[in-house]
Amino acid sequence: MQIRKVRKDGVNETGCLVIDSEGVPIDKICRYTLVELSGHADSTQENITRHIIHIETWAAQLGIDLETEVSLSGLNGGELFTSLLRHLERYSEKQSVVTPIVPKVVDPEYFNQRIDACVNYFDFLSGRAIGKRRAGDPMIRNIEVLSRRVRSRLKRRKRRVSASSDVQGLSPLMQATLYKGLSNPQYFGWTSRTALRNKLIIRLLYETGIRKGELLSLTIENCRTSKLAPGERPYIRTMENVKYEDPRTDIPHEKTRGRIIPISNDLAELIEEYKVIRSQPQAARKQKPFLILASKFPYLPLSTSALNGIFETIKKRIPGLEKFGPHRLRHTFFENLDRMMYREGYSDTQKKKIKNTIGGWTPTSNMSDQYEKLATMEQCVETLSKYHEELEASETAIMTSPM
Repeated sequence: MQIRKVRKDGVNETGCLVIDSEGVPIDKICRYTLVELSGHADSTQENITRHIIHIETWAAQLGIDLETEVSLSGLNGGELFTSLLRHLERYSEKQSVVTPIVPKVVDPEYFNQRIDACVNYFDFLSGRAIGKRRAGDPMIRNIEVLSRRVRSRLKRRKRRVSASSDVQGLSPLMQATLYKGLSNPQYFGWTSRTALRNKLIIRLLYETGIRKGELLSLTIENCRTSKLAPGERPYIRTMENVKYEDPRTDIPHEKTRGRIIPISNDLAELIEEYKVIRSQPQAARKQKPFLILASKFPYLPLSTSALNGIFETIKKRIPGLEKFGPHRLRHTFFENLDRMMYREGYSDTQKKKIKNTIGGWTPTSNMSDQYEKLATMEQCVETLSKYHEELEASETAIMTSPM
């Protein structure tokens, strides 16, 4: 079984077909992936489809029909349920010719994703089984009971994972190193035009905290950087693209709320500078008005893989820069923002309101707490250092005071 991505009717909607070895779509699986997964982000649809293939591969190896097993026996026969769990925890690819005694297993978070995919897929299969029966058929009740039982058993097997992220933003020293490298076009082996574009990419992510998908979806018209009214600040506007057809295979999507983010005059000038060189090639002028384009003919909107390649190049040239990507720059932005607010004495209410607005989260969200680990640690060290100084001063005063 293999995945084939297809473009759906409408603007910028894709789906996943699952085909057999002859290239023929597998009807049952495709009905699920194309209909039930509709509305999810492209990457999410693809990930879930891979989970479904993994599950169906297990059924094919045992020669069983999943719909029948789920709806009529609830995976109670023999060791089927245990066998499924063992299959879900193992990698899809063949590890080696020799089967290891202790096979390598996937991490808990990925295992839980497979459990969730299994639960939803089995619900779909149970619904198919019920739909094939007449109203009032006593077997419908039995199918519903078995479906709930399997769902409950699977959910109980989910594994404990940490609720907090361990990702930290770049330290102030590493930020300075990154900026110094970006100021030299030859440092990363880029041409001057490519270096200008890549510098803009890094600064947009670093100075606004937008996500990768929001950056790649950004259009020229949503960059308010010229012909400003008196007193008007330049800004960018993030929003889901429903206006222009996107030629990319992996279409970027918004994961957070659309919003307006004010930017510095210096960043606005950089956007204007890039817009000039962006529109110089005739082929580039024919493209849809996405801001960031590829640097080579036919100058298509920059792809996700090309964006990742930019960060890989930077990682290779700057020592100590590990796990570097758009998401880490988002962490860096919110940590810098938190440092400034802490220094200026903002209240917790003000901090939360501003961070949720800029981050695209709901007004009551606490998500920003996950994006300021390093800044919080710095504040803990500073607070404890002052506390220790006071303790030491008190001890010294007691020791030197006359008895």
